[in-house]
Amino acid sequence: MTAVDLNNWFSNYLATTEYPGDFRNHVQPTWVVSANDVVELGNVNAAPSVFCSDVPATGFHMEGKLKIQQDTSDDDYVGFAVGFEKGDFASEDASWYLLDWKKNGQSLPGRFNGCGGGMTVGNGLSASKVTKKAVESEYWAHEDFSCPTSPDASYTGGLTELLRAATKGSTGWVKNQEYDFCLEVSSTFIKLTIDDVEEILINKKVDEEFAVKQDSPFCFYTFSQDYPMWSDITIEPLGTPGSCGDPHFKTWKNEHFEYHGQCDLVLAKDAKFADGLGLDVHIRTGLVRYWSYIKSAVIRIGNDILEIEGSTAEFDSETHYWLNYEYQAELTEFAGFPVKKFSQQGTAVTKNRIEIDLSSKYPGQKIVLSTYKEFVKVEFKNSSFESYGNTVGMLGDYKTGKTVGRDGTTEFHDFTDYGHEWQVLPADGKLFREAAHPQFPELCIDPEDPRGQRKRRLAESTVSMEDAEAACASLKDELDRKDCVYDIIATQDMDMVGAY
Repeated sequence: MTAVDLNNWFSNYLATTEYPGDFRNHVQPTWVVSANDVVELGNVNAAPSVFCSDVPATGFHMEGKLKIQQDTSDDDYVGFAVGFEKGDFASEDASWYLLDWKKNGQSLPGRFNGCGGGMTVGNGLSASKVTKKAVESEYWAHEDFSCPTSPDASYTGGLTELLRAATKGSTGWVKNQEYDFCLEVSSTFIKLTIDDVEEILINKKVDEEFAVKQDSPFCFYTFSQDYPMWSDITIEPLGTPGSCGDPHFKTWKNEHFEYHGQCDLVLAKDAKFADGLGLDVHIRTGLVRYWSYIKSAVIRIGNDILEIEGSTAEFDSETHYWLNYEYQAELTEFAGFPVKKFSQQGTAVTKNRIEIDLSSKYPGQKIVLSTYKEFVKVEFKNSSFESYGNTVGMLGDYKTGKTVGRDGTTEFHDFTDYGHEWQVLPADGKLFREAAHPQFPELCIDPEDPRGQRKRRLAESTVSMEDAEAACASLKDELDRKDCVYDIIATQDMDMVGAY
């Protein structure tokens, strides 16, 4: 999917209220969209305000970058709104969610509160629910105020903080630092990820009355903060084509299937990719009893080759990769495309990823190689027909999503046979730095009696099906939840939910 055109988005803000004495609301904001689809506010401490998409959020995820730019000394709120509809700042029917991030904690005297009384607020990222008409002081303090005698007496609603973020709940944003975000919205949850860390998850466990209006948009939010900027915005349906650690595959049409066997497989291949640079992605699966997992992956674009594998060691925050067969060589670009590396440190179980940004050729698109423990995942973010329309391999035909073989026409419904069809052949090239058993003409190794083994494993399981289902309940996609439950039962590892 290409970058989003922001010119058709709409803005809303909290209206100005006239108060007696010294207190005044913040001024009205002006959202500006630049020629390269960047939206920002200038040097203005504005009232609570949103800038909202022209498409619904439910069933989609929005990705992009957030930065508070220039040499600002301000320290207030930026973030997102979900469930907001035009006019909700002044609506008695409003009910929406606010995900806002404050740089520094702050205390203000009562003269800054139209409802009276001093206010104190901490720093960090949090999620709140806004109902009916809330006043400006409530947006700032994250508290419900009673305003019986002020001009805000008609504002009968309020703002209730639901939760603090997982790692940034007491950590403020940093000026001039660029943050990658992903905001996912479904009928059952809202999830915000910052720099590949899931920070906020709102569902019925957090709010018993959780609901997102079906046609409500994605919104950016700011309050009393100058120079916020959102850029590289993309919106696409939930679910991304690719392959996960325990080999669950999503075709280009986001249809799921699984293959359990051991060999090297062609995930995607296109000699014409990026004006002839060419693309090859191979994965290597390893067999454990009746199930297998992706233990390593390798990608070639042009003359560059990048391989990645996971690790079983606890507290191993290293990203184990080889660039052109050199271990942990300097990696800032790959085949001319910028690269970013991310590592979650300080935890027993680490999640690392490498992002290849294809935006210079295919705006908003990325190839992401990630690891969770020993499991490897490959994702094609914001894919389009322009970029992957000619690919062949395990992900199937881009246009139809059908799992077709090397002849381009035969459709496979037995995925064991499909794996054998896409075993790496000599003609596909040798990309992995080392050969592993089996190599063609030896065929892929299939698990013995997989159904019987699965039944016996479930009977012997120390993790119940109910526990696995509860652990996976927050996942957005029904088939992802099914895959997650299977992985937990197969591995006897409740942490496997972290691979999704």
